[in-house]
Amino acid sequence: MPVDTADFHCWYSADLDSARQKGRLLLQKFGRFLRGRVVDLGCGEGAFLLALMERGNQDVLGIESNAELVKLAESLNVPVIQKDLLQFLRERKVEIATYLYIDVIEHVPFEYNIELLRIIPVGSRLIIQTPNTESLLGHQFYLNVPSHLAPYSPVVIRRILARFGYDIVSEGSVDGRHPDSWKRKLRVLFVQKVLGIPEEMIVGGGNYFVVADRSRDGGAC
Repeated sequence: MPVDTADFHCWYSADLDSARQKGRLLLQKFGRFLRGRVVDLGCGEGAFLLALMERGNQDVLGIESNAELVKLAESLNVPVIQKDLLQFLRERKVEIATYLYIDVIEHVPFEYNIELLRIIPVGSRLIIQTPNTESLLGHQFYLNVPSHLAPYSPVVIRRILARFGYDIVSEGSVDGRHPDSWKRKLRVLFVQKVLGIPEEMIVGGGNYFVVADRSRDGGAC
């Protein structure tokens, strides 16, 4: 029986309605950070770009290597190129843009990520999302997808970004993070005083995100 490999990637949408719902959620999280042209590296079925297009932003492009996900994106009329991400960046003049790297960094080898971050031009903005290694929910997110190769902690991502000349604009945890309220304060107090573990482990969201601007060329890693 043939295996639909798209089933083993991060949450993807198989139809227009679910793609719109996913796209709106991503737009709520990251819409305020977007500027200029948006290039989605590893766009999947293109839900985020679909949401942007329906909002009126037509200067978008998706890059995706999985043929099944590309077909889904094309069925949604999302502009997409089927190609390996590094191959795409190597073969053309890389332009200043907002680059999305949502739920991708954990799917590829470390050296691959290093080269990709090196190629993105100065003046660009990069948005990364990956399972939050500092929370229990994030560990669940990571383990539920068999195509994940390696987890990336916030500490590691910050160090890599700094090495290659990226300045962090915003970061945090999302998707299941306990909202700021008196209940969260009580949970934090319990976690710190009774359990004696970092508060993020219990009250943090399942995904970590970081928004960073590349302001200068960095050195070799």
